Amino acid sequence: MPTAPPGPAETSALSAARGLLNAGRAQEAADKVAPLIAGGSRHPDILMLYSAACERLGKLRDALGASQAAVQAAPDRADAWANLGRMLHEHGQSAEGVQLLERAITLDPSNAEYWYNLGVAASEAGIRGRALEALGKATALAPQWAMAWAVLGQIHLAQDAIAEAETSLREALRLDPRSVFARHTMAIVLRRLDRADEALALLGSQQDQPAETRLLRAHLLGDSYRFDEAAAAYRELLSTQPHMLDAHETLARLLPQLGASEHALDSYREVLAKEPSIELYRSAITTARDLKEDLAMLAWSEEALERFGRQPDFVAFHGLARGLGDDSEGALAELEPLAASGFPLVLGHCAYYRLKLGDLHAAESHALAATKAMPQDQSAWAYLTVIWRLLEDPRELWLANYEQLVMPIVVEPPQDFATTESFMAALADDLQQLHIARHHPLEQSLREGTQTRGLLFNRRIATVQALARQLERQIETKLNELPEDADHPFLGRNTGRIRFAGSWSVRLRSGGFHISHIHHTGWISSALYVALPDAVAALPDGSTGPGALTFGVPDELLGLDLSPRRVEPPRVGRLVIFPSYFWHGTIPFESDQPRLTVAFDALPA
Repeated sequence: MPTAPPGPAETSALSAARGLLNAGRAQEAADKVAPLIAGGSRHPDILMLYSAACERLGKLRDALGASQAAVQAAPDRADAWANLGRMLHEHGQSAEGVQLLERAITLDPSNAEYWYNLGVAASEAGIRGRALEALGKATALAPQWAMAWAVLGQIHLAQDAIAEAETSLREALRLDPRSVFARHTMAIVLRRLDRADEALALLGSQQDQPAETRLLRAHLLGDSYRFDEAAAAYRELLSTQPHMLDAHETLARLLPQLGASEHALDSYREVLAKEPSIELYRSAITTARDLKEDLAMLAWSEEALERFGRQPDFVAFHGLARGLGDDSEGALAELEPLAASGFPLVLGHCAYYRLKLGDLHAAESHALAATKAMPQDQSAWAYLTVIWRLLEDPRELWLANYEQLVMPIVVEPPQDFATTESFMAALADDLQQLHIARHHPLEQSLREGTQTRGLLFNRRIATVQALARQLERQIETKLNELPEDADHPFLGRNTGRIRFAGSWSVRLRSGGFHISHIHHTGWISSALYVALPDAVAALPDGSTGPGALTFGVPDELLGLDLSPRRVEPPRVGRLVIFPSYFWHGTIPFESDQPRLTVAFDALPA
């Protein structure tokens, strides 16, 4: 039933209140219509105006109450449902907002704004398919609405539909070339497309840009191998945004590669001395751990415990700092009570330090508990490969069948190459251009070499893209040959398909090697040999000579004298894949020729 029009007094008050609200006088607008509502008026226009005034005043409860009353008074009014749905979304109830906006669209499917708000709310609620439909409808109904195109591009980007994202964002920028949001989002798209220089040109100078855009610009400078400029940009950003954690974390990991390890943690020190926060302490301590700075980690965790109390993560950090400083018993004194209290994240560390102390049964107990609490965490399985080996437990062979699960594959040449060797030579030429840093990242396994920045397989380099396609096809073929074992931490996750989770290239120089390590967040890890020193390439099968890849030798800090369970000599064009929890490392080599590899982690698709 249509709503009856307001009476003369209501019409007069409503008109005056609208004028006040449009003039930015929200309190006066609310005061103008509040007596009407108190007197029993339930006209939806009055209720929605009062809701809008209260929303501007920050009186959310009153705003929502009036909007809900408007819906109850006029359930046939699309604008009432749309307004309440928008408000719920903007104040953290996106799923509920989607339901109400759907009702509004049912009542009025021709309103572009309703479709736009539905798309935004659906995206926030994780209903990405509906978000794309809604934004597509909004742009069809209002093709000149730049922000609708920009948000559509952002949602495409979130779904890795990069081409569609670029198309939508180009339309947004055509309609509104000055849109900060569209320019920022397009720069992210261009970064994903490996067009960092184009993204930098789009962003322009740093002057008057939002902090997030200045951070993106610093990342892009790094992507363009302008490392010194990138470091300066991070520092400049932190001078005005001292709590921007991503800038701290990236700068700290970049500086060691530029030969400035002693300054890696300086930005944290400066801010923690002036404006400490719990989030900054967490970031600083984690970064110090990754860079193996045990003294800084210990000091900061002690400060955090004093400031914020014995929060479990800070207790864990303090214990890990003691362990990093070679105090295993001190580490366990803090970590084991924490594990017993129900904090499972430290179980793997407890296993590590018990193993280091030679307490194999306690180490096994912690590791098994970790596999139950976090079955996809690779570290506990890695420790069990060592514990069961030392205990001569037959489960070692089940868990770490090196003959079956270390899988060499000769990479076949893509269509444009006659041989694997010619493909590897072309790939090597392209990869050499990416090794610009002067030193290895401290948080990684390599020593005496460099590692490429970012995700290698995102680079729009023809040989790299061809390699990624070839690897995916050949690996999936190999995976489909493996036996089934639902209880096995590797075989039980095998779907026969993969997605790359990380990819990079390593260039080792004379004296270079990889310390023995695992990959904590992978499922499959790998080594592909692209170019090798002559002496390394000539190693006979089974040789443990310089440059060889070894399996089954754990972290040397555990102090265990164990021989390799399997050795793979490098061969140009040979890919070796294996479970990410397998301990693996390489033997140092001496040569004027570099050892160039590609590596990646993959997860089940």
